[in-house]
Amino acid sequence: MNLGDAILLAIAEGLKTPKAIVEKLNVKIDDVKNVLQDLEARGLVEKKTKGLIFKKEVYELTKAGFERSARIKEKLRSIADQLREAYEKGDKTKVEEIVTSYRYFIPLMLGLMDIIWISTLYDYIDDFDINDVNEIDMDLDVEF
Repeated sequence: MNLGDAILLAIAEGLKTPKAIVEKLNVKIDDVKNVLQDLEARGLVEKKTKGLIFKKEVYELTKAGFERSARIKEKLRSIADQLREAYEKGDKTKVEEIVTSYRYFIPLMLGLMDIIWISTLYDYIDDFDINDVNEIDMDLDVEF
């Protein structure tokens, strides 16, 4: 799972504009735009123009994109369970590994995990900074 999968899930959750996606996932706008172009080329999202006076570009899932986002959400449920289990066992290494591997998805897991628990998760990981996500090389290769 990569940034493309996180963006698909964000769109499925109602974030239709690049700006909304950037704000939720805390990533660079250029990275989001590049991934959206890739997802559009792969037939997973469609770009539409909404509004009569104040026009804006929005993205919507295609049928294939919706199906892919449903599979991503199922996998995230499993990851959320693994994360909670590692946290409850005090396995800091495993928690850090999961958070680092799925950094784009942590903001999207709020529906799958208790928000208070997530806030303590960030406190639990001493050296994890959500702002570091912007400095990580983005994996734009979306596998299906």
